[in-house]
Amino acid sequence: MSDEMLFDLVKKAQVGDKQALDKIITNMQPLIKKIQLQARRVEQDDIQQSIIEIIIKKIMAYDLDQTPNFTTFCDDLLKSDINC
Repeated sequence: MSDEMLFDLVKKAQVGDKQALDKIITNMQPLIKKIQLQARRVEQDDIQQSIIEIIIKKIMAYDLDQTPNFTTFCDDLLKSDINC
């Protein structure tokens, strides 16, 4: 997914478009799975849910006027909030 497309989806998600939010999360599933598989088996479901919650919070708080690259932003947020 291009940064431009992701940027547009974030704008839509911030005004309540649930389909846009779902598309973002679906797009991030490979990264979510990668992080999830690094955890112990009993924690994997909880970790997946936690990651999705973090992504949603960050999308809603994302300042579209200040941060130029949402993909980098997502990579950074996952590293900082999940300690990968």
